[in-house]
Amino acid sequence: MPIISVTTWDGQDDAQSRELLEELTRTVRRVTGAPLDKITVYIQEVPRNRWAEGGALGSDPKFPELSRRTAE
Repeated sequence: MPIISVTTWDGQDDAQSRELLEELTRTVRRVTGAPLDKITVYIQEVPRNRWAEGGALGSDPKFPELSRRTAE
């Protein structure tokens, strides 16, 4: 049955994670009709210093700017 994997930066609090997991489960149930006990959703948390976009580390203070660049 459905297995949903979400990868995000670490730092989400338990309430945010719980809400995300519950909402994803509800959506999968509504769309697919899969039984609740057959839907698996999990979150993989990656430290910001192990995540890069456009070659810029998520822990870099200039990440929002650097990660949007289109040239070196």
